[in-house]
Amino acid sequence: MDESKVMSGNIGKWLAMVSAALTIALTVLNGFVSAKVSETETEIKKDAAEIEKRRLQLDTEKERIARYTFVQTLLNGVLAQDEAQKNLTINLITLALDEDEAKQLFSGLQASNNDATQLFGLLGSEVLAISSLVLQMNDDNKASRLDAVDKLIKNHRGDSDMVSQALSLFEPPRLNALTASGRINVLVFLSNTEDNAWTPQSILRAEKAVDQIRLRANGGIAIGPQTDKELKRFSNHLNNLKAKL
Repeated sequence: MDESKVMSGNIGKWLAMVSAALTIALTVLNGFVSAKVSETETEIKKDAAEIEKRRLQLDTEKERIARYTFVQTLLNGVLAQDEAQKNLTINLITLALDEDEAKQLFSGLQASNNDATQLFGLLGSEVLAISSLVLQMNDDNKASRLDAVDKLIKNHRGDSDMVSQALSLFEPPRLNALTASGRINVLVFLSNTEDNAWTPQSILRAEKAVDQIRLRANGGIAIGPQTDKELKRFSNHLNNLKAKL
């Protein structure tokens, strides 16, 4: 056999073996690199998620500080205010704070050694309880909803502040959170309010609220027979109020 051919064949086999080895090595290396890249991308995503979480926490803290600063501003000089101004201040505080924060604030004020401060804290707690009663008309529990309506009609039918709070449930964004039962309950309460609980401004708000509910029906939020009945009853009540002004 020709020696050159043997050598050529051996070289060919050797090259094939080297090529195969390189292919295996490259495959392993590519797998290793891909795994490292995937691991790095996962870590980057985790870091990005953590950064976003911390950013949201920071935004929340900034928002909380801004609300607390606003409330502190409201409390400056509050003891020198008359009753109407104090009620306005309390309502603004309850809008700025969530329920738990407001409860803690008013409870803390009641623990003060100053009689005027204690009185303001007590008044705030009472207003907060009444606000909760209004919101209770939209509670998930039927018995709780009916109990709220009953208490409001018995004890607050002549209260203009209560009328205002009830009307706020018919205004965006609260209207979107109001259930069909909640709408009916609020309408029942408002229809049973006394004349002295209303002002020309609140009557105008009420008429706009009725129109808003009717318009929503055109957008697909249906008005059931019971809601329609209570809307008509409430509209008649508003017309009677306007006739007496």
